[in-house]
Amino acid sequence: WARSTTPFETTKDVQEKTNIAASKIDAWETGEEYPSITEAKKLANLYKLPFASFFLSVVPEKEPRPYTDRRTRKGTIYRETSYELWSEIGRIIGNREKMMELVDEEDDFFESIPKFEESMGVEELGNAIREYIGVKLPFKNKSAYNQKSFNFYRSVLESKGILVSQVSGVSIDEMKGISIFYDEYPIIAINNKDYERAKTFSLIHELAHIIRRSSSLCLIDFDERNDDEEKLCDRIAAEVLMPKDSFTEIAKLEINHLGEWDDESLTSVADRFGVSVFAVIRRLFETGFIDRNYYISLYDEISEEFKENQAEIDAYNEGRRLIVPYYAKYLNKEGYLYTKTIMNSYFKGKISYGEMCLTLGVGSEHINKMERAVIFV
Repeated sequence: WARSTTPFETTKDVQEKTNIAASKIDAWETGEEYPSITEAKKLANLYKLPFASFFLSVVPEKEPRPYTDRRTRKGTIYRETSYELWSEIGRIIGNREKMMELVDEEDDFFESIPKFEESMGVEELGNAIREYIGVKLPFKNKSAYNQKSFNFYRSVLESKGILVSQVSGVSIDEMKGISIFYDEYPIIAINNKDYERAKTFSLIHELAHIIRRSSSLCLIDFDERNDDEEKLCDRIAAEVLMPKDSFTEIAKLEINHLGEWDDESLTSVADRFGVSVFAVIRRLFETGFIDRNYYISLYDEISEEFKENQAEIDAYNEGRRLIVPYYAKYLNKEGYLYTKTIMNSYFKGKISYGEMCLTLGVGSEHINKMERAVIFV
């Protein structure tokens, strides 16, 4: 039962993670032998279950997965879920559960997530979502979102009561985003391995799922094999981030000025909307500025240039080895809303200082810097 709650299909899979022989685990599962306390605790930690669950007299019912895996081809899942991704999803759901144990009516400052009519078109829905999050586009310049559009939009969504975190240790070929809808404090998590502005599109794609109450695990790869829900949320995200009317106006000005779509013109448009040049290329195709053949050739050309330039940037950054403070890495991963809510519970006397540190999973030496950071968000 415990193993069935994880991605481990066989005991050999467990052996690879624990160095405990598969034959031993087989014997434990059949009841022929019993693990030691140390071994059982090792399994409980790996399976992300309370150690006490091994002592239950009745096998618990398996809880349904709280999201739909949309990384599909004709309705069939074609990608496995790694242990790392499974663990990260468990972490973000666990954070919300810990938070909800401390939240009461006095803490409920947020409006419910709006529900829009299914009959609304994409443009109308995009306008409604922008109005809901309070963002006016295009931006005057990059300073309007402090150069980092993902952080800007994450802050906006957290101000609406949406928990936004990032997953780590997971390939972007496995997932880019996940959304889990709840009436209160819904969850969005984005893969931190992706690039800044690509994460922005993923964030708003997952917001579209939240608005539509369609909790989803996504690749966000514009693949024609994606289901209708994925394609629709791609279109909604594009409309939210790059409204058709203003995008068309700016694209016309840019092409009239430079006469061709190259890295300079694409970047100029991308900066006005805080998106990647790849999102701009896709939007140019969707709005009829370029045809499919030009879209594919332009996308491939920019991709090749991007890979070459990125290799240089990565090498430069590796040489610099910038040290990011622990509190900043923590908040970047766990999110500000979750951290602030747990801290507020301490300030209100609901939990002790030690319980706050234990719930957040941080040492007391980091609390003061984290507190200052969340207060000024």
